[in-house]
Amino acid sequence: MSSRFFVYTPRGGSQTSQEPGAKPWRECISGCERLGPTATELPDRFQPDDILIVWSPFRGSKRWKAYQAAKAAGSRVIVMERGWLSPIKGAPYFQLALDGWNGTGRFEPGGAERWRSWGIPQHDWRREGKHILVIGDDRRNNARDPRRTPIGWAESVRFDSPRPVARRLTRNQWVPLQMQFENAWCTVVWTSSVAIKSILSGIPVFYCGPNLVGAELARLGLDIEHPVMPEREPVLERIAWMQWSRAELASGEPFARLLALPHSGEPQLVEELPPIPSMWTPAGRLRALGTKLPPWIGLNGLVGRALGIT
Repeated sequence: MSSRFFVYTPRGGSQTSQEPGAKPWRECISGCERLGPTATELPDRFQPDDILIVWSPFRGSKRWKAYQAAKAAGSRVIVMERGWLSPIKGAPYFQLALDGWNGTGRFEPGGAERWRSWGIPQHDWRREGKHILVIGDDRRNNARDPRRTPIGWAESVRFDSPRPVARRLTRNQWVPLQMQFENAWCTVVWTSSVAIKSILSGIPVFYCGPNLVGAELARLGLDIEHPVMPEREPVLERIAWMQWSRAELASGEPFARLLALPHSGEPQLVEELPPIPSMWTPAGRLRALGTKLPPWIGLNGLVGRALGIT
């Protein structure tokens, strides 16, 4: 049986590339059509030669159910997510990997030329700094998926260190990220593309989640006074082959590269992920409240000084 492609879109691929932040469904459909029959509706039953293309299938979502059904039939699943470094030269990029995302999927790396063609500047590793920068995510993790930042984690995480702590709790904070990078000793994430930006800026990264793009360049856990500063080029050159532009998606090349990887067609039972609990602490809730106050009153002002909370 020839391969069938199923591009699982939220609205049948009706989202256009011109919409702000639009996902590249049209380009995905065009790229898949170059390789075989393509549909935007799920089949009644997946077959081992089928390919499902789905956006990050978080626990509890319809995408997660589709992912489980495809793997149970022995199908391949290409998972998409926003690029780990995007935009590049003004163009948005998107992750593609088999069976996973944000560092968990398989892909076919090539040579160094792809990374080098982007001309991304890097700063030397920073060996001195002052504060710890914590990166939060204000998107609600309603399904409590461990691959997404837990509720209350960024507000509540504590460190066995005398260093001051700056917390970036929202994705659209008024303070520019680069300003918060200034004089930072390290960046701490659960999982976030900010980790790569930090690494490129020469600021060591710690992470607490189960996976991270470029995890080889960061340290798992909160041993803040002992960061890692490995050679970056080999990892960046490899993961450059995990993200693609709209034009590249439409060409079909990213999909063809993934489909060239070994595939057994054996059914695989994907078990339900256990939910991750809320991580709120009393101090964390006060910090969250402080973000709703004017800066001169909130945690960086009168309230923070009075309570001794940073």
